Amino acid sequence: MTDYHVGCGLFGIYAGTLTPNGDKWRNKSDVTKECLNATAQYLLEQGVYMQFENKGKTYIMEIREVTEEEKQK
Repeated sequence: MTDYHVGCGLFGIYAGTLTPNGDKWRNKSDVTKECLNATAQYLLEQGVYMQFENKGKTYIMEIREVTEEEKQK
């Protein structure tokens, strides 16, 4: 069975398989756009948000509708 992994690199988000010892990509594809679209769709459909920490700070990722006023900017 092949395990697929997702990771963040310097230029995007990648998905693919790793070498047996797991230290290098065996093959990978740039899935940045698909990943972000799928994440947004999941958060919207589930009506949830994600809270996470990075470098000692807490962040929230959520989806909200753009107001008419914001569209004008």
